Amino acid sequence: MHSEYIRFIRKAVFTSIGHQFQRIISQKKGSLSRDKTVKTFMRLNAGKIIAAATIGGSTLAVLINFYINFTQYDIISPDKFIPLTINKITPINHNTSIFRLKYPKPLKENLPITSCFHIKDDSIQIVREYTPISPTDEKNYIEFLIKRYNDGYLSRYIHSLKEGNIVEVRGPILTFPYTPNMKAYIGMICGGTGITPMYQLIKHILCNPDDKTKLYMIYANVTKQDILLLQELDQLSQENPDRLKIFYTLDQPPNDELWTQGVGYVSHNAIKNLIPGPQEDVLILVCGPEGMIRYVSGDKARDLSQGPVGGVLKNLGYKQHQVFKF
Repeated sequence: MHSEYIRFIRKAVFTSIGHQFQRIISQKKGSLSRDKTVKTFMRLNAGKIIAAATIGGSTLAVLINFYINFTQYDIISPDKFIPLTINKITPINHNTSIFRLKYPKPLKENLPITSCFHIKDDSIQIVREYTPISPTDEKNYIEFLIKRYNDGYLSRYIHSLKEGNIVEVRGPILTFPYTPNMKAYIGMICGGTGITPMYQLIKHILCNPDDKTKLYMIYANVTKQDILLLQELDQLSQENPDRLKIFYTLDQPPNDELWTQGVGYVSHNAIKNLIPGPQEDVLILVCGPEGMIRYVSGDKARDLSQGPVGGVLKNLGYKQHQVFKF
């Protein structure tokens, strides 16, 4: 077998996180990743690759299957940007809107859960990552919840667009392959627009009658008006009181009404008391501003891999395989 193929597969097998595997594929596009011989080889050896994956590498196994078997390159693509039309814009609050992008034709299969898309401004080649909030089985359009940041060029660019304008999108890119009942308890710690992958996963879990996972979430924001998808989250928790517990915390709680939830940043005590402890059947997901991630779980590594667990979660005894940073 050609040595380049061996190096490619070996590098893929020992890559633990989705962004790294996606980057390998992207770097090889037009040559190795598009070579039919390599694709055939990977298909024939998929069983060996999956068998070689340990518990910590199960993410990789799902990723390899996903990229090998992805069949919708004529509609959307994880390898290249595709122009999609903005079909509808729905304002949520003073700085956040839902952007609905219409597919040129219906998708053939569901989007993978907890996948993201890259959106770019072609004029200056700025790219950012967004998680869709539309149902994964929606075949005609995809929706993104996007907040406008004063210092965020791409978010300002997207918010300047109108219905009928074109947006260039690349994806889906699998970030955290979820399988039903993979853990008995999942704790979620998020801030701001970091709610989007959590919301996508919550809906997916609660809609599956065979998935018995229990969910506990701490969601941090500045003001009550900044709590995104508040009505949707409250409805889900009311309909599933034994499956979903949500605790909101605000830097600036409202003065004109009784606020019974948290005040201030996501604290050590809040995580200790509201999120499942570091048992083997527990997984903690973290998504939000860099400062929050650093404090809660430690930064991701420079190469976008998970990096070591740090912050509050390390102090509370959580191990590497029990924490995932979006």
